[in-house]
Amino acid sequence: MSSKWNPFNAVAPGGDMVKEVMKEKNKIKMPILSEDQKMAIQERLFESFNNQEIINITYFKGGNMYSVEGIIEKIDINTRKIVINSDIS
Repeated sequence: MSSKWNPFNAVAPGGDMVKEVMKEKNKIKMPILSEDQKMAIQERLFESFNNQEIINITYFKGGNMYSVEGIIEKIDINTRKIVINSDIS
């Protein structure tokens, strides 16, 4: 590799740092749900589970919102986890 590219190679690792700073800057606070909203979500989850309907779930994790779409295979109330099969055709 030619020495004329060395200044650009020195900056390249900084690119990862910039991405990380932007990722941290874009984080949001966890949404606060009312009891009515929680009940509505719970009802919709169980309805989708019982009817084996495709559902789109948006959830908060680590300062970001994520979405997953699929069929609920299991709802574990004790661990507060939902297993979703997102391999739908």
